[in-house]
Amino acid sequence: MIMKRILLLLALVSVAAISSYGQIQLTPYVSATTGGVDHNNASVIENRLRSLISQMGMESGYGGRFILAVRVNLLDRYMTGGAPPRIGQNMQVSIAVGDAESGTCFGSCVQEVKGSGQTEQAAMLAGFRNIKATPELKNLIAESKQNIINYYDKNGPAIIQKAKSLITAQEWEEALYELSVIPQECACYPQAVSLMNQVYQEHINHDAAQVLAEAQAVWSADPNPGPAAEEAMAILSTIDTSAKCYPQAQALMKKIEARVQNVTDQKYKDAVALEKARINTAATLEKARINACRDVAVAYAKSRPQVVYRTQVINRWW
Repeated sequence: MIMKRILLLLALVSVAAISSYGQIQLTPYVSATTGGVDHNNASVIENRLRSLISQMGMESGYGGRFILAVRVNLLDRYMTGGAPPRIGQNMQVSIAVGDAESGTCFGSCVQEVKGSGQTEQAAMLAGFRNIKATPELKNLIAESKQNIINYYDKNGPAIIQKAKSLITAQEWEEALYELSVIPQECACYPQAVSLMNQVYQEHINHDAAQVLAEAQAVWSADPNPGPAAEEAMAILSTIDTSAKCYPQAQALMKKIEARVQNVTDQKYKDAVALEKARINTAATLEKARINACRDVAVAYAKSRPQVVYRTQVINRWW
């Protein structure tokens, strides 16, 4: 339990420098009704789409209203030469971008892909990996970006207001999710970032208070050198230095240290302190916090019940 908490803290405060934030999000959507696509091979297309979305300067989301939708049609199947012979497949991949909630399609394009393999399934998967960021797809994405920006410019204030209500209800993860989808090109993005930092700090304060109470309970139960002291010290070492109760945590830690000459849990404190020191500069702390907020938002999005898109509406996009 203690190690899990330490790893969670390190994950929140040590975000890689290459992480991005404030990007426009598109959620891959694969129609599993045509072309032999099923839930198993649909994941291959989804992964390919996530890669393409990233290549085109956007972020792949989970369960978002703006989607990059794909439909696959099998054009023909044939046998190739060689020993053993392989199965070849030509497929038409229709790609559309739009607002899945309103049913608005921003545009679509088509590309043909080929693949071969020992089985029909292998041939299909090979073809999926040949979906490319063609000039037509890049133009479609560029045009769709402005539509998405327009949406958030119009609806950003309402999203922010909803996030404030979620913060009041201490629904931290959902609030971060709502704010994280607002792209940096939008006028309300600075306000969203400011609120994300507020959520982050309130979340830290709330969790730190619970951790402090846990450490106090452990120490009070057995205020002597030994396992209880070691456990209390390990728990306290996970409290973020920016937490409101950090001075209280430090005071309790010093009290325990005064009673315990050899703190065997020092390695935990050193690991956390080293990681905090690495990012504890004004230039990197802001970005680290925003990225940490986005990590929480993505985790929340993945944990939500799967969004059920209106397939009949989306199928009219092609």
